[in-house]
Amino acid sequence: MKMKSKYFIFLAFVFLLSCTEVKYYKWERSSQFYLSDDNCTTKKFLIANRITKDKDLDQSESLDYLFRGLERQGSIATINFLLDTLKKLNFDVELIELPIANINNFDDTLSADSALYILKSNNACWLITLDYFKAFFDNNIQENRQETSQDYGGTTIYYASRKGVFRAIMRIYDRNGLVRHFDFSQEPIFNATGNTKAEALKNIFQTKDFTVDWGYSFARSVIKQLSPPQMTTVRGIYANTNKDFKKAFKLLKIKDIDNAKAIYEKYIDNENDKIILAKALYNLAIVYEFMGQLDKSLELANQSYQLYQLDIVKSYLNYLKVKLNS
Repeated sequence: MKMKSKYFIFLAFVFLLSCTEVKYYKWERSSQFYLSDDNCTTKKFLIANRITKDKDLDQSESLDYLFRGLERQGSIATINFLLDTLKKLNFDVELIELPIANINNFDDTLSADSALYILKSNNACWLITLDYFKAFFDNNIQENRQETSQDYGGTTIYYASRKGVFRAIMRIYDRNGLVRHFDFSQEPIFNATGNTKAEALKNIFQTKDFTVDWGYSFARSVIKQLSPPQMTTVRGIYANTNKDFKKAFKLLKIKDIDNAKAIYEKYIDNENDKIILAKALYNLAIVYEFMGQLDKSLELANQSYQLYQLDIVKSYLNYLKVKLNS
């Protein structure tokens, strides 16, 4: 009798799991890019740094380099990140030299004919050029200090911060004459610490690593914009709320994002049940994350949580905030 009751409990548990409202799944990372070209089969990238001819951050600056310091460091970091990432995605990648760009001209670009000639001459599908990179830091330095816990001796840590101003422009050419333009600008805050005020002020002028990291960030943003929607971690999504949600979940599993998105959107202006509306807004936030629009995703998730405080939405908000700040 005990065995039968245990078996019944097990079946009931399995049944409840199968009926759970929140479903979890993940998409595998893809190396397919939105750069389809049926006339090009080599899948080869050419990459040119038009800010410097130097290829290594640690090598001496070349004599013909016109723009030294931060621009050199940031541009090399950007190009090296692209090279490494595209190679890991199994693309054929070659670094080439092109004439140095006019750093005072945002529109110093290659002509379509020149780009096509370079691609055909090198049997390549795409040409990436870094045409502009500008970086400088505000001289208005903010200072403060903070006492650490007495448990650790009550020492004082000194802080210094200054605003950076960064902008980079990259273009991608293909054999069909299409040019994709990536213009990325930010004003990040650079923070430094020291055990003394003098040490903190010294460290706030050590801007190389910060600039290199920003170059990586720019290259990473370009890669993300070229990549299709993809899932690299498991997400929870409301799937069994009603027939519409079940249908949308099936569409998402086969990556039919547009039709799934349309199903959730129809609830926004036509739903009186605030719980269902909150779930639709949350699911829509996940869809926008798939599309790479994290700001829109955060906006929708906030609307969902303000409407009805679902625990899964709170966790998702925390995840989005970390991802946006990384």
